[in-house]
Amino acid sequence: MASDLRNVATSAIRENPVALRSVDREGDKYISLRDAIGRMGILNPINVREKKDTDGVTYFEICDGLHRYSCAKDLGLESLPVNVLSFNDAQVLEAQVLGNLCRIDTKPVEYTKQLQRIFSGNPTLTLADMAEKVCQSPAWVNQRLGLLKLDEGIQALVDDGKINLSNAYALAKLPKEEQVNFVDAAITMVPAEFVANVNKRVKELRDASRTGREATEAKFEPVAHLRKLSEMKAELDSPTVAAAVCAQFGAKKATEGFAAGIAWVLSLDQDSIQAAKAKYDARAAKLADEKRKRDIERADKKATEAAEAAAKVKEAAGV
Repeated sequence: MASDLRNVATSAIRENPVALRSVDREGDKYISLRDAIGRMGILNPINVREKKDTDGVTYFEICDGLHRYSCAKDLGLESLPVNVLSFNDAQVLEAQVLGNLCRIDTKPVEYTKQLQRIFSGNPTLTLADMAEKVCQSPAWVNQRLGLLKLDEGIQALVDDGKINLSNAYALAKLPKEEQVNFVDAAITMVPAEFVANVNKRVKELRDASRTGREATEAKFEPVAHLRKLSEMKAELDSPTVAAAVCAQFGAKKATEGFAAGIAWVLSLDQDSIQAAKAKYDARAAKLADEKRKRDIERADKKATEAAEAAAKVKEAAGV
């Protein structure tokens, strides 16, 4: 593949009429990229190919780098580094497909752990400093760091995309032993509803601590959430659970059967609730076990430190 690295006028570059990804100028990722280019310039040249229009004017058509080019235009950059490729139409399309296929977004918690490593390596670094480095706000960095307060099992759910970031940020406000009570809701509820529920629990815990009393223990509550469309369609085409669900609810009339079906669709039938309760109990047991281990480790550490301090006192006294 022949290529030629040059610096060309932005006005001489044109978008490819067949682009696989459109540019969302209001999106967070685009804004972050634009701000980074504004600070540091374009570090990776844009891939283009040389063409002529119907008037015989030579221009450069983008093969890869539409977002970088769009940012450069928005920033008013007069010239850009480009890599001129000798691609035909089929090769351009192939490059676009492979380029997008291999594009991997960093997982939220993994990304946050990298931020934490940077902080650990530079203790004087502030939230504002980090925010400038990553072209985000200090509040954004602070929210991301909050993800590290989540239980490891819950962190995995966030990285797998099962818990959206808005819900994850809210969940991180709770102590680890409380987080298990809200996992299912975090997976199924929309942020507006879930965040309000968590904030309510956070206030209950804070008020209890301030008044020196124990907060009311959170209990398992089944959370309504829709089954997958494919699962509902399969049941419609070939009923396999309808009779069992109706029997669970003791349905005798059409209206009772209909209500039982709605409960199943919302995952509020007996089997679904029992399965959710089993997951809840398993998570609670895991967190409780981890807490016991942490308590033992802290107690052992204090005992060791106390013994070492006593030994130093005796040594100093010449005993």
